[in-house]
Amino acid sequence: MHGVPAETRLPDKAYRPGVSERVYRQIAWRSELILAEGGSVVADAVFDRSEDRDRIERAASEADVPFAGFWLAADPSVLWRRVSERKGGPSDATVDILSRQLQRDAGALTWHKIEADRKVAEITAETVALTEGTASTAVGLRKTG
Repeated sequence: MHGVPAETRLPDKAYRPGVSERVYRQIAWRSELILAEGGSVVADAVFDRSEDRDRIERAASEADVPFAGFWLAADPSVLWRRVSERKGGPSDATVDILSRQLQRDAGALTWHKIEADRKVAEITAETVALTEGTASTAVGLRKTG
């Protein structure tokens, strides 16, 4: 959407509500296209607004494919450590962005809650077990609480 490689850090203005709304609409739209062609989708984003979760679930429902939504939960101290130690990669998350995310109320959650302050292999094994037979998966990350 911004015409730069995924590893390019975007400015804070790229995270304004209007921009975020467009990003989540784009995720759902692209998911719909891929699912319509028989592909599988993993939509990886924070998904801390119920309307964004509903939109990605609808994309799977309208394509008549199973959906699995995962809410990765971890203690804020774990999230802070992970974000502050991250080097490179496509995530723009900073401790400031994380702070704003942790202040938001995600509302009622119907997705599978997975404790994410464990080893990656354990988290992966749990998500794989829960996704067998699905063609569409969404992942949201949020503090435990």
